Amino acid sequence: MQLLPEAVLVLTALVLLGAAVAVETQSGKPISKHAAIVIAACGVVLAGLALCYVPVDVDSGKSLIVIDPLAHIFKAVVLGLGLLAVLLPPARGEIPQPGEFYALMLFALTGLLLTTGTNHLLFLFVALELASLSLYLLVGFSRTARAAEASLKYFLFGGVSAAFLLFGLSFLYGFAHSATLAGVADALGAGPPSALAVTGLVMVVVGLGFKLAAAPFHYWAPDVYQGAPATSAALVVAASKVVGMVVLVRFLMLGFHAVSAAGSAAWGGMVAGWSPWLAVLAAVSMVLGNVLALAQTSVRRLLAYSAVANTGYLLVAMSANGASAAGAALFYVIVYGLATLGALAVTAAVERDRGNDSPVAFAGLIHRSPWQAVALLVFLTSLAGIPPLAGFVGKFVLFSAAMAESTKGGTPGLTWLVALAAIMSAISLYYYLSVLKQAFVRDTPDGGNTAAAGPTLSPAHFLAVALPAMALVVLGLFPALLLDPIASALVASLGLR
Repeated sequence: MQLLPEAVLVLTALVLLGAAVAVETQSGKPISKHAAIVIAACGVVLAGLALCYVPVDVDSGKSLIVIDPLAHIFKAVVLGLGLLAVLLPPARGEIPQPGEFYALMLFALTGLLLTTGTNHLLFLFVALELASLSLYLLVGFSRTARAAEASLKYFLFGGVSAAFLLFGLSFLYGFAHSATLAGVADALGAGPPSALAVTGLVMVVVGLGFKLAAAPFHYWAPDVYQGAPATSAALVVAASKVVGMVVLVRFLMLGFHAVSAAGSAAWGGMVAGWSPWLAVLAAVSMVLGNVLALAQTSVRRLLAYSAVANTGYLLVAMSANGASAAGAALFYVIVYGLATLGALAVTAAVERDRGNDSPVAFAGLIHRSPWQAVALLVFLTSLAGIPPLAGFVGKFVLFSAAMAESTKGGTPGLTWLVALAAIMSAISLYYYLSVLKQAFVRDTPDGGNTAAAGPTLSPAHFLAVALPAMALVVLGLFPALLLDPIASALVASLGLR
């Protein structure tokens, strides 16, 4: 029962592969894109329904498979984001073999679900690699020169990060003589961390930094965001980043939550540990991501550097080493995933209509497709942190929780880092609004301003744009719908209060 959703995804992938082979054998042509989307989407929906029947087991923390409340919530989130990615169809002729493409998407989702629900060091690595190997193939599936370059860079950087991650996990096993995060925490409780534990922790943070696209481990991101099919990129930017954040929270809050391991990044009172390292990564990611985003002439690459900056905001909260800050980070990564996936879906539609993804291609979008322009407004203003959308609530909770956790002793705490985050967030307004200015103020290059000139979307593509927009509005107005369950799950799953 614990693996029922994953089993449904694997069975659906096998059915899809069988159907693709049967259709190609009989007709000599690959299975249609729409049929593959329907089968894959039905499999994800069935996996979500199966998740409802999986019993929550709070005491499964030391098991290979964990179905605690945190895993239950984020398996549902990953399936939801995965469904939106599946619904975002590739461009005409972009995917020569839809059956194999969507089967790989289901295998990637299976790996992401398994990663979300484990506290076992070796199983964590195996599940991450199952997802990663599928994503490497998905990025280069269109077989264009740009996609091939993106896939190769993703694979090479991913291979190096996997090596760091595996070496780090092996060092932690050597330190704790246990293959679970709970065992690592027990070993740290018996005394200060040894050089073996510190080395293992550094290597694991490097490996997870690649998954989260934190600077300076982000060099794969711009090429992947720009070169991959929109469907593949959506899975990378949303579901993969959410899972990376869940793993980081489990790792630090369960295995290395002890003050002796965390240290402090407080201004004037820094103590060696993982907190100062994350604070430095956060500062570098925020500055580098926002500054480089200002110079981009491709909206996809702009979203890639925005991802780097948003990873910095997430690491600000994690640097505080507190339960409320960890909950805020998990809430914000979901909001970020929805906003970026939706922005990518609109960008894909504009790219197919205008032939490129430059900001100028968005000119006159309000006239050509008013509802897409409004959806883009929701996505980009949410990423910028403008009320009353979920992005504003997420950043407010994120920064306030980081301040509250770090200033409990009456020290300035992380005020320096939160102030830098606020400044960088203000800078991000420029490049988000520059795209919106084209969509709402500028006219189309040919002077057309009629709605008839706009792109028509398939029903699946419409859902991939509309559903995230509605979710961001609802979560902005009623954030407790997600914040309270996450807080309760952290208490029940990791013992954080």
